Amino acid sequence: MHRIMNSPQIIFLVGAFALSLLIGCHTSKEKADLIVEQEPAQVHPSLQMLPVPGGLGVNIHFYKGNEKDLLMLSEANIGIVRMDVSWGGVEKSPGEYDFSQLDLLISDLEQHNIRLMFIIDYGNALYDEGLAPHTNEGRAAYARFCTELAKRYAGKNIVWELWNEPNIYPFWKPHPNVDDYMAWCKAVVPASREVDPNACIIGPATSGFDLSFLESCFKQGLLELIDGISVHPYRNVRLGPETAADEYNILSTLIEQYKPEGEVIPIISGEWGYSTTHLSQELQGKYLVRQWLSNMAHNIPISIWYDWHDDGQDPQNAEHNFGTVTWDYQPKPAYIAMKTLITQLNGFMPIGRIGMGDMNDYVVVFCSGDQVKLAIWTTTQPHEIDFRADLKVANIVDYMGRPCELPKKSKLLVDNGPRYLNLTTTVPMWLKMVIQASQLSQIEIEKIVQSLFEESPCESYAGILLNAIENGQELERKAALHVLVQLADRLDRNQPKALKLYHMVLKNDADVCDIKQALNGVTSIGSLESMDVVAPLFQNPLFIQEAANYYLQVAFKLVEKKDFADAEKLLMKAAGVSSQRYLVDSVFARMKEMGKETNHLGQIVNSAKIGFINHWWVAGPFPNKGDIAERTAYFPEKRIDFSQVETFDTLTARWREIELDGIYPIIPFAELFGCKQRAAYAYTEANIPNDMAVKFKIGSNDGIVCWLNNQKIHENLIGRKLTVDEDIVDAHFKKGMNRILLKIPNKGANWEACLRVCNQNGIPLDLNKHFIEPHTE
Repeated sequence: MHRIMNSPQIIFLVGAFALSLLIGCHTSKEKADLIVEQEPAQVHPSLQMLPVPGGLGVNIHFYKGNEKDLLMLSEANIGIVRMDVSWGGVEKSPGEYDFSQLDLLISDLEQHNIRLMFIIDYGNALYDEGLAPHTNEGRAAYARFCTELAKRYAGKNIVWELWNEPNIYPFWKPHPNVDDYMAWCKAVVPASREVDPNACIIGPATSGFDLSFLESCFKQGLLELIDGISVHPYRNVRLGPETAADEYNILSTLIEQYKPEGEVIPIISGEWGYSTTHLSQELQGKYLVRQWLSNMAHNIPISIWYDWHDDGQDPQNAEHNFGTVTWDYQPKPAYIAMKTLITQLNGFMPIGRIGMGDMNDYVVVFCSGDQVKLAIWTTTQPHEIDFRADLKVANIVDYMGRPCELPKKSKLLVDNGPRYLNLTTTVPMWLKMVIQASQLSQIEIEKIVQSLFEESPCESYAGILLNAIENGQELERKAALHVLVQLADRLDRNQPKALKLYHMVLKNDADVCDIKQALNGVTSIGSLESMDVVAPLFQNPLFIQEAANYYLQVAFKLVEKKDFADAEKLLMKAAGVSSQRYLVDSVFARMKEMGKETNHLGQIVNSAKIGFINHWWVAGPFPNKGDIAERTAYFPEKRIDFSQVETFDTLTARWREIELDGIYPIIPFAELFGCKQRAAYAYTEANIPNDMAVKFKIGSNDGIVCWLNNQKIHENLIGRKLTVDEDIVDAHFKKGMNRILLKIPNKGANWEACLRVCNQNGIPLDLNKHFIEPHTE
């Protein structure tokens, strides 16, 4: 056992000696030989986390002649912009390239010290009929173009992005195709690297976290070609920027599975914004800075806000209103907010998020030399938090640059608009420990971690951490556990020590944020060794989603070993609570690939067991041009008559009965009625033995209205992609027959919905025990 020091000794040692002792920790010659004395693979220099504003930027739509844009971007001190390189605009005659517009833009940005992310995208009328490249000739021509690009702009510190949203139409024409996209990547990337070996190349710039598209690209070798993965984390306006964290974690796990050994491949937030057609200008401004702050806290090195400038003047056209400035260059709150963030944090390096005991409260640490600043906000209602008396605040500025009152004693009011807190030079020792740990080199981390697991650890940082965890006061103990997560996150996932560190955190009373991060760590490793540690957390609502992700990861590995029985147990446990449709479907699909057949009846029984309604009557399609269906009560709202038919110009709406397959039975309106702006209804009945308070968990693309027994209990008419269980609605079943009606007006493109029934605690009801079936008389 290690020598126990009392709490004051711990604080003193951590604050005064931590960093010097980190490097001075000596081991025996035999033990030292176990340490690899060389830095492992590093992130491409252009994708490393930089001090503010190096990785913070906006999407632009101009090459030259926009002096007003450049002036305002420079005044805001933007660090990077994203813009298209149009192949068709450069090569207008075969083999002849006009780079003049690109030259002008690059020159202007260099003068304003703004980096450039250039999107290599779209077809050329000279090849493949202007469609996305799909022939050897078209790909060869594109490769020649990329060779000239890379040669001309080598050394310009440009981040090259491979296409824009190739997973959706109309950006990859005539329709998205992973094989064609990857064939194009395999043609253009080697061509670029041949003339510029140091080129920074990222992709595939997917619309949303399209895990199916991404994993298909990974299977075909994308991670062997590029330096970073770019995604566009758009979400509906009711989901704040912080909600992307769960999807970042899942994508990180996927990258770990497929990346070349020893490589470090970061995630880039390549395009993402919120339109003021759907939310207030004030909330847009708050979302912008919260997006940047939460991305930096999640180690996302580049964040591109879409858009710099409004693209039109129609307040009802969402595409016109993503900008930080209006059509006539009037600053929105978003412009002032991003300018304030950069002014307040200019030159400061993000250290990460520290927990305050509530997952809804965010505190992100930044430092520059001896100076420390905090960005703090909440995603819930305004409230006071106990801001720890040892944090001494010199001044506070809100997200719009307005001075705020200093905290009274240790109480600080927080709301959904970030505040920037400038700490005095007297930074508490526990916070110094967190900051210093973030600044360690990889070699130093390896030495410390090795020492942690020795019988007699070096009497320096490793011993201090262990003593703080075993014997320290709450602040020191939780800070030390936070450091363990930091250290584990920096280790290669193949190292057993990473798993041990995560287990140490999960077995102790760590902060909620650190427990969640440790759960994400054990999920990325996916070892059965973690089962006993994770299982108790599956019972805790705070951690159930992360624990479910771990179960799904282990279930997938069990399927690989053809241990179908144990895999199915974990799959069903996780599917009962998980909102991650792709992960659940992946395990189920892999079972089928490996020879485990599940018949149609078995799928129905399983989906009903975890609360999903899989038997519906569907009516449609109904007109919805101009969102008219949101204001119109069509015949299903008036009475349920399965024989009723009604014609609207070229549309004929009628009822049809459907029974859905899959663990997550999704009503496929797009398959039934096409990807058009139309509306449809879904109806079912439930025969319940007793009165029962329940929760409906609803997912839809796009918005939805729900009636129970002719009473409207929910309405959420927004544009969005389907997320399982996104809307949670209190409902009440009466004894006997209950009638459920859904209305789904589509705004275009994909179109679907699902409904899960749970008890008051959110646990799914086994619907096999209740009669749920559409009435057919």
